[in-house]
Amino acid sequence: MTPAGLRRTAELSAERDAVNGPESFTPWERCITRGFPAVMLPSAYNNNLQIVQTSNHVAIVTEMIHEARIVPIADRAATRPGPRAWMGRSVGHWEGDTLVVDTTNFRGQADFMGLFNRFFGDGNHLRITERFTMTDLRTIDYRLTIDEPTTWTQPWTLAIPLVRTDEPMYEYACHEGNYNLTNMLSFARSKDTVRRR
Repeated sequence: MTPAGLRRTAELSAERDAVNGPESFTPWERCITRGFPAVMLPSAYNNNLQIVQTSNHVAIVTEMIHEARIVPIADRAATRPGPRAWMGRSVGHWEGDTLVVDTTNFRGQADFMGLFNRFFGDGNHLRITERFTMTDLRTIDYRLTIDEPTTWTQPWTLAIPLVRTDEPMYEYACHEGNYNLTNMLSFARSKDTVRRR
C-alpha cells in the first residue's frame, strides 16, 4: 500500500471505533448497501448470486443486502464519466468467452473496506475490472482486479470460483433505518460510560 492508503485505512478503522451517532455506522450496518466490490466477496452467510443475461445487459443480483447490478454490454468507449454511485458505474464487454466488467465513478465517500477489513481504495480514483469465465457447466472463474494508484503501488487481483447451486436465494431481511441501530448505539454509549469511570 502507499503511505496515503495506509493513512486512510487507519482513519477508517478509527472512525469505526468512535460511534457518535447513526452516521458513524457503515452503509452496510445501516442496511443501505454492502458496497462494491465487497458485495461480490464471500462472507459468513448470504453468499449466493444470481446472474441473468439478455442480449444487451447482464444483471447480477446478490443475496447479501439484496443488491442488483445492471451492467450494460457496450463498446468500451461507453465507460465515459457519469453520475457517481455507491456501486459505481459498470459497463461490460465480451473478450471471447469471458465477460469483462469495468466499474468506475464511485461516490468519493463510499466505504471500500472489504474482505478482512481491507481498504480497497478511494472512490474518486478506484477502477475495478471483473472477469467472468465459465470453466464448466457449474463453475465460473471470477477474477476481480483493484486499480487505485493513491492507495496501492500496483493493481492487484483476487480470484474466487463461483459454483452453481440449486438452492434458493433468501431474502436478506435488512432494511434502511435498521431498528438494531438503537441497540448498537446504546451499547456504544455504555462503553463510553465505562471508559469514563
